[in-house]
Amino acid sequence: MIVHIARATRHLLFWSLISVAVIVSAARILLAELDDYQIELEQKIRQITDIPLRIGKMDAGMRGFNPEIILRGIDVEASDPNNKPDIQLKEIRLGLDFLDLLLTRNLLSASRVTLVGANISITRNLDGSFAIKGLQASDEKPLWLLQGGKYEILDSEITWQDLKRHSKAVHFDRFDLVIKNHFFDDSHELHLLSNLPPQYGDTLRISAVIKGDVFKTDNIDGELYIEGTDLQAGALMTGDLPLGLQLHSGAGDFRIWSLWRNSSPYQVDGYIQAQQLTISKHQGKPVDMDTFEGSFSWSDENDRWRLAGYDVNIYANRQRWPDGAFYLQQDAQGNLAAIIKQLDFPAAMLLAPMLMPDGHDYADWLKLNPKGRLRDVSLFVSQDFQHYAARGSFDQLGIDHFAAMPQIQNISGQFSATDQYGEITLDTQNASVDAADWFRNSLDIPRLQGSLHWWQTDAAWQFLSEDLAIDSVDFTTVTRLNLWLPKSAASPNLDLRIQFGDFKDVSRIPKYLPAKLMDSGAVAWLDEAFVAGRISQGEIVLKGALDQFPFTNGQGHFETVFSIENSEIQFNENWPHLRDANADVQFLGKDLQVAISKGGSEKVVIDQALVRIPDMPDSDYIYVWGQVHAKFMDSLAFLQKSPLKPKIVPIAKQLSGEGDIDADLNLKIHYPEPDPLKANVNAYLNGAKLTLKPVNLKVDGIKGVLNFTEDRISSNRMDARALGYPIQARLSSDEQATYLDVEGKTNINNLEKQFSFLQTDIVDGALSYTAKLAIPYETTQANSLKIDTSLVGVGINSQTVLGKSANEEKPLTLDFQWDQNSKMPLALQYGNQLRALLLIDKTQETLYSGHVVLGQGQASRYDKPGLKLEVRQPRFNLSESLSAFKDAEQTQGPQIKEVVIDTRQLIWQDQDLGDMRCVLQHDNQGWQGTIDTAMAKGMVRIPDQLGGNNRIALQMDYLNLTALEKLSVDSAEEVVTDLPLIDIESEHLWWRSVDLGLLKLQTERVSNGIHFKKIQLQSAKTKLDLTADWLKQASGTITQIKGNVKSDNFSEFLSRLAFTDDFKETTANISFIGGWRGGPHQFSMDRLNGQVQLELKDGRISSIEPGFGRLLGLVAMEQWVKRLSLDFSDVYRQGLAFDDIKGHIKIKDGLAFTDDLTVNAVAANFYLAGFADLAKKTLDQRVSVVPKGSDAVPIAGTIVGGIASMITQVVTNDYKEGYFFGSQYQLKGAWGNIEVTPLHDEDGLIKKTWRGLTDFGWLDSNTD
Repeated sequence: MIVHIARATRHLLFWSLISVAVIVSAARILLAELDDYQIELEQKIRQITDIPLRIGKMDAGMRGFNPEIILRGIDVEASDPNNKPDIQLKEIRLGLDFLDLLLTRNLLSASRVTLVGANISITRNLDGSFAIKGLQASDEKPLWLLQGGKYEILDSEITWQDLKRHSKAVHFDRFDLVIKNHFFDDSHELHLLSNLPPQYGDTLRISAVIKGDVFKTDNIDGELYIEGTDLQAGALMTGDLPLGLQLHSGAGDFRIWSLWRNSSPYQVDGYIQAQQLTISKHQGKPVDMDTFEGSFSWSDENDRWRLAGYDVNIYANRQRWPDGAFYLQQDAQGNLAAIIKQLDFPAAMLLAPMLMPDGHDYADWLKLNPKGRLRDVSLFVSQDFQHYAARGSFDQLGIDHFAAMPQIQNISGQFSATDQYGEITLDTQNASVDAADWFRNSLDIPRLQGSLHWWQTDAAWQFLSEDLAIDSVDFTTVTRLNLWLPKSAASPNLDLRIQFGDFKDVSRIPKYLPAKLMDSGAVAWLDEAFVAGRISQGEIVLKGALDQFPFTNGQGHFETVFSIENSEIQFNENWPHLRDANADVQFLGKDLQVAISKGGSEKVVIDQALVRIPDMPDSDYIYVWGQVHAKFMDSLAFLQKSPLKPKIVPIAKQLSGEGDIDADLNLKIHYPEPDPLKANVNAYLNGAKLTLKPVNLKVDGIKGVLNFTEDRISSNRMDARALGYPIQARLSSDEQATYLDVEGKTNINNLEKQFSFLQTDIVDGALSYTAKLAIPYETTQANSLKIDTSLVGVGINSQTVLGKSANEEKPLTLDFQWDQNSKMPLALQYGNQLRALLLIDKTQETLYSGHVVLGQGQASRYDKPGLKLEVRQPRFNLSESLSAFKDAEQTQGPQIKEVVIDTRQLIWQDQDLGDMRCVLQHDNQGWQGTIDTAMAKGMVRIPDQLGGNNRIALQMDYLNLTALEKLSVDSAEEVVTDLPLIDIESEHLWWRSVDLGLLKLQTERVSNGIHFKKIQLQSAKTKLDLTADWLKQASGTITQIKGNVKSDNFSEFLSRLAFTDDFKETTANISFIGGWRGGPHQFSMDRLNGQVQLELKDGRISSIEPGFGRLLGLVAMEQWVKRLSLDFSDVYRQGLAFDDIKGHIKIKDGLAFTDDLTVNAVAANFYLAGFADLAKKTLDQRVSVVPKGSDAVPIAGTIVGGIASMITQVVTNDYKEGYFFGSQYQLKGAWGNIEVTPLHDEDGLIKKTWRGLTDFGWLDSNTD
């Protein structure tokens, strides 16, 4: 069989080729003669197409096996010569397909027409029909395109406009179009291929197989395929799109297959890949997509349309949604059904504006911006949206906050619902809810499991859940919910019971408060109230109509109760936290109550306490009642961290103590703001011990009740012990300070133990006192403790004005003032006799410095270390006062650094020294200052260390020897080697109102005593130079003196000293040397040893009287040291001129001897020899008179007569004229009763000389 078929096939192919060859040969023969038919062809074309065509040139040839005629230079005449013709062609190619002719035997079907360079305009009319211009010369439709076999339009231009979709005209520069007409089934095949201009894209391909007249409305059936690459939607899609869509921009590729019926598509399948799309529906908000890729299938039959999308991938808003798949269907009644295998909500919401039917406002729902993914969802929605049914599952579902809807994230579960009933089964991990209208922050939900059912009746919706488990990151819950939601305006009714537990950190409670629904003050308090702790279990119950919440009128019930363990609670930011507290917390309606059964705060132990906020949304106060106990200092530490701090801190800084207190608390605290506070705290003391730290005063056995309010601190009478005795005290306060008034008793021993700087041996006894402690609230003000006592019962054993008997009343005030400084001032006043301001070193508890005023005057602050002593009294006993300070340098107290004395009567060892003003300051290891007294005035410097070469320096304006007579020198033996050195320089040395001139005294230390290096007294005409030694020897101390007096007017010197006026015009040069056993202050006549060398010149004795004997007294050294007072007023006024008076006087143990005292007078020479016992006040001397001429005897008699008369008056008061005349005389006897025995007649001058020699009456002045 196969062999016969093969043979038949070969014969068929052979004869076919022969036929083709014959036909081709015939065609070539016919085409060779084609030029002869050009005119006939033009006419034929005009007849068939009605185109006024002229052919410029006609060629013929073969196209493969088929003949072809090519017409060039074509010119189409325009109907209007002023316009271009509608048809514009470059060339026309006419051909015949022999094979098709053989098969169809239809010449028209086998013909082929090719138009090159055409410019065609295709328009889709409003009725859906097509109009083509450029292929006919008139308005008639080019039906010939549907009658020929095959038409090609090559390298042509085309303009497309879809009037039905209101698009703008789109022009393509190059396209190729092929139209095939199939006569066997009356179908038409169309293929279009174009390389698009850059503004439109890359390429466009359209292929279609249709039946019907395309130039008639609703007469097209067939298939259409469209493919485009890199198409620019903004330029191409200028008209309406299906579903009212508008494509604004984008570029991409697509492939679309469609089936058409009656000129409308009823099935469309395709694939689209696009970038940077912007698309909208009508005038809605545009949708932007970075990329879109997907396949779809759409159909519409019998008024039922279906849409399927699969492999949908969208990237927009920086998110990618892959593998979308869904199926939609709408029936003829408008009911919508859907099956969604997988759909990302963001992608659905992105496309929703384009898919939602018109006439419904879904804009608000789109604002929910859902997230997550739907899986296996079946959905039915009636055309009126009144009935629906759905079931499926969802993963990581979330919505944004909109209106009353909270933001929800990451919810997973299954659902099934109808318009009458629904159920959601939740199985969620790590979800979150952000109800911004309720909470201030989102709530994390690690686990959400359970079922929620709902259904509706004619009157309401009902929601029910029996086992809803909602676990937060902080606690777990089990919820029962029954919500009745009426369709009317009636209030919803809720029956909610939430059991929660395992709440490990109560500080996170504020996170779960519906703060946006609560009063801001209540929220602020709750935010800070629960600092730490855990809740083992708790429950929230809400039952009633929600419009009555929180059910204050009793028409519902709202309660939250839970127990807190080991918690830290703050009931006000200005109060210390409660720690380790166990408390039961109850929110009942609007009220909050916290019952504390255990806890503490700042070492204050809570026995029980109740914190309550009634009507929390509208209340401004927290009420606190409780009983606590604590150590006393711990209770103060607690109150220091409360609003009472301004009043407690100053007190706490001053106190330390021990002992327990119990306290009752009653507080009313303004919780939106820290102030004002209402407080009433009673603290019960029972045996507490306190110490007032600045003065280290201990008080024990305190019993009483302290009361603290918001602005006052007070107490009842408190009993205690201080300073060894019971006391009574009472506490009070005002706006400035807190006060403690104390009444008590103590003794001096206890007082000295308490205040060591008050220690003394002269005070003894016991006393009653009152004290007032003031502690101001302002830290810039000093605290004070004032103690007052009358000192009755206290004796002060002192000879000074400070002394008193125990029965005598004399007020004493001690006023302590202290602040943050380390030095505490103490103001002391003792009667009117003493005022002092002392600085106490609080750290060392010692006296640092002070200003002490004896007498009138106020003490001031003395900041330098040491004491300033100021004496301002009319009468001041210096020796007694100094004895009180004699041991100051040996004690631990401060040394005296400054002394001021101002008195009109200075007493020293019972001697009145008169006025004294003295200012001494201690500086640079010594005392220096000024002294102003009747005895001396000037600068004084006294070194601290008086040994060695250190010396006392006196730089005086004057020294008054007369005033110094009042001083008595202590005759006690002193160690001369320990005595200080002294240097004196005084501008004036006064004696009996006589200025003796400048005094200079310098001392230096020698190995065994003191050497007076220089004692100099110098006036205008007299100079006294002395040196002296005060030495220590094995047998005791001795004083040695050596000096010289030189005077140019010795008579004036003697006269100024009131020594005598008898000497006139006399110069003197007197040398002396001597000494005595003992110190200078131990001078006595029986110890005096030495000698005097006397030389007087060119003078005269104005009267002859016993004044000559006083010359010996004039050079007696002890007079300068001890007597300091001489009296020569008894000298008579008689005269004796002399050239000189010379001699030597030797003194041994007070016995003065001379044997060469000579008076070289004008008339005679006088020679004196003998003894004078200066200690026993007796004398034994002889006077010899040697006249120089006969005239001298009367003169001598006169002189001796005068001397006799003077001696008689002074010694015996018996005037016996002429009794003593003679040349030699003996004077013997006690002073005041001298016996004169003449040894020669008319011995008158001896009498006078003897009287002068033995008159030592000035020695008696010390005993007068």
